[in-house]
Amino acid sequence: MNKQSFFTTAIPAIAFATMAHVSAPTLHAQEIAFSGSLTTQTGIGLPNAHKQKGDFLLGQTIFDGSVKAFYDEAMIYVNGQLIHDAVGSQSSNGMSGFADEDGSFALKLREAYIDWKSGIFALRIGRQIVSWGKADDIQITDVVSPFDESRVVASDYNESKLGIDAVRLSLLTDKAQVDAYYIPFFTPSILPLSAGNPLRARMFPDQMDGIQIFCPYFYDDFELPHKDIYNSEYAIRASFYTSVADLSLYGFYGWDDTPFIKYSPYFYVYPESAEDVGMIDVTGKYKRMAMIGADAAIPAGDFVFRLETAFFPMRHIQTTADYQIEQFFYEENVTSSKKRHQLVSLVGFDWTLSDGWTITAQYISDVVFKYRKYLDRKQYEHQATLSIEKTLLNETLTISASGALDLCNYSTASELEFDYKLTDAITLSLIGDLYLEGPDGKDGMYGQYRDFSSVTFKGKVSF
Repeated sequence: MNKQSFFTTAIPAIAFATMAHVSAPTLHAQEIAFSGSLTTQTGIGLPNAHKQKGDFLLGQTIFDGSVKAFYDEAMIYVNGQLIHDAVGSQSSNGMSGFADEDGSFALKLREAYIDWKSGIFALRIGRQIVSWGKADDIQITDVVSPFDESRVVASDYNESKLGIDAVRLSLLTDKAQVDAYYIPFFTPSILPLSAGNPLRARMFPDQMDGIQIFCPYFYDDFELPHKDIYNSEYAIRASFYTSVADLSLYGFYGWDDTPFIKYSPYFYVYPESAEDVGMIDVTGKYKRMAMIGADAAIPAGDFVFRLETAFFPMRHIQTTADYQIEQFFYEENVTSSKKRHQLVSLVGFDWTLSDGWTITAQYISDVVFKYRKYLDRKQYEHQATLSIEKTLLNETLTISASGALDLCNYSTASELEFDYKLTDAITLSLIGDLYLEGPDGKDGMYGQYRDFSSVTFKGKVSF
């Protein structure tokens, strides 16, 4: 979408929202509340970011606005964002909003739904963000809402979540809650497809072993599920609250949020020299998945112990580029994935101390059964995370440190953040992200992002 088409879409949308807000009292709303924030953030590559040291890896100004209107037993909620991106890293997934072709502007509708509650029944219809599980910033059972995966610099797990268009019917009691979801339209994750996105070169390189690669630049270059009732998604959650523990059971049948990449070699003959040159065309396809899971939170004094597990029966697992190219030259059917059972589990605890300290630790394991070397992952992957938070100066200063250790290759990701409240409405933040390879030079889970080690300056005004 070019700038002209972007603004011809954005301006009417903003005007419509403004008119709706002004005219809302004629709908006999009992209460209307508006809230929002303006955030500006700039991230700069650290010296260990190699070619990107000193580069601006993040440069965004974000206006976030929300409106709530209450009508007897119903409530209407709308949340959207207008983003200016100086780096040009914005992309679209075709569902969550619009992005300019050069990645400099985006307009996103995060949530827009109607809530209704009467007695033990509740209904939510519209775009909504769904959060499942007890894990801290790790995806185990939290598979319903996709993510914005177009950045890693100063990225926040919850803020990266995208809304889905769904109907949620809930049964509510004092000791239990059951939520059933019908999701008619598939919403994929946002990928770093924009040419200006620093992360694009990591996920979609232009060359591999000296061979030129042609990768997608737009979301519809991938094969998306056809929009019909047969491609809908379904989800259910049952939560139980007891004096001993909070328990939840989950079930999901839908689509993987990211495409499975297919590498197709071909030869191009230059007319001038009659020389043929090998090239690789990259495409992708979204595929079905299912998940059943459970979690528990068990309080014990100052501690809360958390357990969570998810089983994915016959889930598609990405195959390696080398395997696909070898299949091509042996004139076999090239497959971008193989189906395998997968089990992901977590055990952890939160420790809250009286003097403002909070400590969270987690261990996560991820195993694929009937493993073969052509799968683009290890058979058993596991990691540990630790986060520590402390409030100071009458809770005006918050210092938080978090880290993740890849226990296969010992690559690490760490973040140190200082948040200072100038006033109740203004917060200034300094965020440092550091990604390191393992001791033997292997990328592992986090070493592949070493060029995105950065320091970010952030300011936020809430109103």
